[in-house]
Amino acid sequence: MDYKFLLGVMLALLLKTRYVYGYKILGLFPYNGQSHIVMFKSIMKGLAERGHEVHVLSHYPQQTPIANYTDLSVLGSIELPNNQMPFDHFETIGKLDIFNILGTLVLYSKIEEHAAVMESEAVQKLLKSNERYDLIITESFVPDMMLGFVHKFKAPLVLLSSCGLPPWTSDFLANPQNPAFVPHFLSQFSPRMSFFERVRNTAGLITNLVAWYAFFVPANERIMRRHFGDDVPPILDILKSTSLILGNSHSTIHGGRPFASTVVDVGGVHVEPAKRLPRDIEKFIEDSPDGVIYFCMGSLLRAATFPEHKKNAFLYTFSKLKERVLWKFEDENVSAPSNVMIKEWMPQRDILAHPKVKLFIGHGGLLGTLEAMTEGKPMVGIPMFGDQPMNVKSLEAKKVSKYVDYYSITNDTIYEAVREMLKPKYLENARELSKLFHDRPMSPMDTAAYWVEYVIRNKGARNLRSAAVDMPFYQYLLLDVILFYTVSVIFSLYLISCLLNCVCRRSKSKDGRTKLKQK
Repeated sequence: MDYKFLLGVMLALLLKTRYVYGYKILGLFPYNGQSHIVMFKSIMKGLAERGHEVHVLSHYPQQTPIANYTDLSVLGSIELPNNQMPFDHFETIGKLDIFNILGTLVLYSKIEEHAAVMESEAVQKLLKSNERYDLIITESFVPDMMLGFVHKFKAPLVLLSSCGLPPWTSDFLANPQNPAFVPHFLSQFSPRMSFFERVRNTAGLITNLVAWYAFFVPANERIMRRHFGDDVPPILDILKSTSLILGNSHSTIHGGRPFASTVVDVGGVHVEPAKRLPRDIEKFIEDSPDGVIYFCMGSLLRAATFPEHKKNAFLYTFSKLKERVLWKFEDENVSAPSNVMIKEWMPQRDILAHPKVKLFIGHGGLLGTLEAMTEGKPMVGIPMFGDQPMNVKSLEAKKVSKYVDYYSITNDTIYEAVREMLKPKYLENARELSKLFHDRPMSPMDTAAYWVEYVIRNKGARNLRSAAVDMPFYQYLLLDVILFYTVSVIFSLYLISCLLNCVCRRSKSKDGRTKLKQK
């Protein structure tokens, strides 16, 4: 009996050891945007907590060491843009870029900028490494030059998207993206578009796809071959081998969409349990008899560069409110009304979780939007670039947000928008949407972990891959079938026409002979 007990204990320890060490996963995140890495690090940390050994290459190493989590830091290889971008940087793009051409050019410029990451010590060490990985996870966005590691380590590939799927990602995964009701990620539209919005949405989609295939792919491939050699497969072949993509989205925000079986939504995966607020912020909120408004324009823009007249429009509005305001603003010396607290940094997720916070004013970035939806807070959105206009428009259609055009900011427009969104009905709408957001069979992190492990367990999970991935575009769009039916109909009509002409001629000939006989 003792031997059986001892054997059972040893077996349990072996199983526990397998769980502790789990799989070995490499995360490659060369893009320097902080709003992107927040989601990715959340997933990698979640996988480490589940016992997997994760190696994470990024510009943002952990401040505190985490078990099973190894940073491969490329910090310093290129400049980080956090809280550096002035508002006027985006004004021309916003005013003139109706078909997203300028926005696409900005994205294209990021490829060469991120080429320097390949020269970093961490990447060079990884290039010479003999490590073995069970899986590679990377972002599907713009810098794709690290995809050569998929070939080097012969591991399945999982992609992450920090926003709604970029058009090119949907395209190479054969994920449906009908522009009649699916706004592309740089658009300014909700799913219910007018005729001219559908015209612009279609043009923007085509612009993005043409630019990606004609310019983005060749530029990334040149850089990739420079470091991995000429025997590495084409980038498109690597991307088409993708086993899974995890998108930071949810139907409560962007509406119902058709998805391929390789696409899984994990919107909100970065939202951790709320922590206690710093004492001064907590007291400021708790002592407010009429509730609090939180105002933040994200991690990229420098709020202190707000043009003076626009900044004064917010100060004017806040001075007229009975609610208190928390404003993330880099210049704490601004002369603000007594009901306003200004700080260079604030714990956004924890602030939005407080029951006395009644409204979130922001730029419509997806991370903040998901945090607001997690807690059921209505929004005033002032989108500047990227997917922000689409996020705000989608929520405005659900009556939980108000879209304020940056170029129309005045005392009146800001005051009216804030007063409108403080009405109780919008808070009720946001709470109802939050219930839908939370009503899932598994948490976003559990969902992400399950599917990542599924791909590894099933050696790339080729069963999820659509046959459409390998189809040429004319077959996928049924252009050959449409052509066949068109030619068939035309040919049939031609034959019918010939037959009718023949019958008519015979009928006339018979009539002529009958008349001759009668004479």
